[in-house]
Amino acid sequence: MPAPATRPPAAWHPLLLPGLAFGGGVAVAVVAALLLRAPLPAAATPAGAGLAEVEARLEARIAPAMEAARRAEDQAVRAEGQAVRAEAAALRVEGSLAQRGPQGDRFLAAALLLQSSIATPRPWLREFQTMADLAPAGALPRPVAEVLMSHAARGLPSEPELRERFAALMPQLIARAPQPGGMLDQGLNLLRGGFASIGLAAPPPPSDQEVAIGAVAQQLRRGNLAGAVADASALDAGLQPLLAGWLAQARARLAVEQAVQETLLRALSGGATPPAAAAMQPGRPS
Repeated sequence: MPAPATRPPAAWHPLLLPGLAFGGGVAVAVVAALLLRAPLPAAATPAGAGLAEVEARLEARIAPAMEAARRAEDQAVRAEGQAVRAEAAALRVEGSLAQRGPQGDRFLAAALLLQSSIATPRPWLREFQTMADLAPAGALPRPVAEVLMSHAARGLPSEPELRERFAALMPQLIARAPQPGGMLDQGLNLLRGGFASIGLAAPPPPSDQEVAIGAVAQQLRRGNLAGAVADASALDAGLQPLLAGWLAQARARLAVEQAVQETLLRALSGGATPPAAAAMQPGRPS
């Protein structure tokens, strides 16, 4: 029997799959467009506002910590700068000590011995001569040496002795201190003082000069000899003859102490002058 004839394929079959794909793409595009054009939910705005508020609170909490960190960094930088300066100063001192040499060491030891000697009232001529013999060039200028030499053979009263001597002068100073007011006021104050001595009246208030005399004694008790000399020099001119000897001794002690301090500072800082400048200076005292 003859084979049945094959039917020709339908004309629409090859276009079925492309058509379905095209239709699906169009549907997806339409749905996407509708979703994008739809308004945001009402709850989205409060959520955004809440996030901004949380960020603001976090920044407010972080700001003090950031400021503290910045201050700590500044303090660390300053501390580092101070450490660098201290190290440089230590290196300078070490260099000056290294440059001083054995003679400089002996001179410094002699200056320290002289400093301890002048604190006592005894003479210090031997200590001064030893220091002068060991002094490098330029380490003992002539004005400093003359101040020390002028008192080395006799010595000077110590600060405790000066304090005791002023205490012994105080009754005379107070008795001779000028009193304010006229003769009547002075007579009344004298009478009031007599009654006060037997407990019948309050003592009269001290005068300005009496207060100033007490201030000198207070400076001496504090160990401030320079302040005591300045206050004593400012007392009334009528009291200066009583103070002349005490002031001379106190000023001499201040000058000697300053001269020794200057010598020690020059020895520690390596303040010796160059040989050319040292040759122009007068010779050391013998």
